[in-house]
Amino acid sequence: MSKNDSTIDLPDEDSTVPVGKGRPTPKRKAQEAANHRPLVGGQATKEDKEARKRAMREKRAKENAALMSGDERNMPPEHRGPERRWMRDFIDARSSAAEWAMPVMLAFVVLTLFVGNSVLGTFMIMAFYIVLIGMGIEVWLISRSLKKRFEARFGEGKLPRGWRLYTITRAMNMRRMRVPKPQVKRGEYPDA
Repeated sequence: MSKNDSTIDLPDEDSTVPVGKGRPTPKRKAQEAANHRPLVGGQATKEDKEARKRAMREKRAKENAALMSGDERNMPPEHRGPERRWMRDFIDARSSAAEWAMPVMLAFVVLTLFVGNSVLGTFMIMAFYIVLIGMGIEVWLISRSLKKRFEARFGEGKLPRGWRLYTITRAMNMRRMRVPKPQVKRGEYPDA
């Protein structure tokens, strides 16, 4: 049998069995070139990129307008749905000290810059921590109350993922700076 034969003669049988794949093995360089794919997006033209950017800008503008007007159809997915709407309305109907957290913190920072007396500075820092602890307790009570009312309204186990952070951050924002904009007045609690 020669080295270049593509069949093997079997001594006890009259038939021959083909050997090999019938073509040469490709070189590594050729195989890697065939498998090469661009990392991001393929070969997009300049016009395609501009069109994609324009579409994203339009989508963001539409979402921002929806956040300001309360139009849930065009809001980003994390704000859509009756459950999220109910939670926003519950938080917006309340008056809380937690929404003044940022202005209070800023005032304490500014005041501590001008206080030279260490005793007065110590009392200011203690008052700052007392205010922070009070706001933390209030936010905890709000989220606990919201959970009870939500489960009474929608059923147990229906709380959306990330509900606690969603409501806490909304409660700690000043009312006029909340996004989506509040759709209820203070005291207009949603149906429980």
